Amino acid sequence: MIRVKLGDTVRFTLTNDSSENLSHSIDFHAAQTPWDVNYQPVAPGETFTFDWIARFPGVFMYHCGVPPVLHHIANGMYGAIIVEPEGLEPAREFVLTSSEFYAGDRPNADGLLEGDVARMEDVDPSHVVFDGMANRYLTSPLEARPNELVRIWVMNAGPTLTNAFHVIGALFDHVYADGNPTSVLNGLQTYNVPPGAGAMFELRIPDSGMYPFVTHAFAYTGLGSVGVLQVTPDAPPAPSAYPALGDPFTAGVLAFGSTPAVVEAGHTGVQPQDGPFSIQAAITGFTPAEIEVPEGDVEIEIANLDAFEHDFTIDELDVQVAFGANETVQESFAATPGTYVFYCSIPGHREAGMEGTLSVLPAAGH
Repeated sequence: MIRVKLGDTVRFTLTNDSSENLSHSIDFHAAQTPWDVNYQPVAPGETFTFDWIARFPGVFMYHCGVPPVLHHIANGMYGAIIVEPEGLEPAREFVLTSSEFYAGDRPNADGLLEGDVARMEDVDPSHVVFDGMANRYLTSPLEARPNELVRIWVMNAGPTLTNAFHVIGALFDHVYADGNPTSVLNGLQTYNVPPGAGAMFELRIPDSGMYPFVTHAFAYTGLGSVGVLQVTPDAPPAPSAYPALGDPFTAGVLAFGSTPAVVEAGHTGVQPQDGPFSIQAAITGFTPAEIEVPEGDVEIEIANLDAFEHDFTIDELDVQVAFGANETVQESFAATPGTYVFYCSIPGHREAGMEGTLSVLPAAGH
């Protein structure tokens, strides 16, 4: 599960580590991005990166989109991403991913049951589950306190069945289609979440007790699509914050956009004593965006983090370095003391934020 804020820029990288010689791709239902550019197959051993902006709030699916898509989703290649709206009221939150599996009858060489294509096409599931396991929350119930605001984000990965989400013994105060606060329904008993969609459910339960949650399509409930919400005054306090997308440059240790206490060598904005100066280029900007170097020959190494081309241009110094998708290049040029603007000259890129400042300092004694 990925969680981001409304308006965040998401930098996504897919590395295909397939041992079965299969291509894979990504399809973010929360993104607005061209399918023929960013949702194409990535071959085994290859890596692909692109950026997108979370413009709509809610809970969305992401999945592999390589044909036949049915096979990839039915074998578990999906997840949920929450785009958190502004001003969301604090609540005890849970994220439930609904899906079905179509296990074959014979284990493979590793002792695992593989997806049966005929069962997928006949919509004959062996399991219909929440969070990847039949009856997962029967013996390990979700917990909440009486009268506490409970928010449940439900994403239905399918690939085929609708989840008629229902909590036995309770009513939903509010249901938000796809989790968007502007799409609100009040006082519902059951709400259909179709495959490839989601919803946000809010409820308060006044009395202690056990409250099963199910898909109310009861031909499938007994295949594992049932859990329990246990309401008790002894429930631990709700977390004060929920996981957010990690910062890729700190391996997820810090939240995205935070400032590391220790920065990576070569990203301090000051020319290192030996070797080229390292710069990262992306549509969201250059890192670092402010650079100090001594006069003389300047060596730079530029890594393109995007899946499309950029360049590094300084008009006054007659510098223009072009680099392709995910390419790293090195260049050197002579610089005299002064302050210069560097930018990407490709139309629209400078306006998106690809601009910075190069300060060339005079040598000692000059």
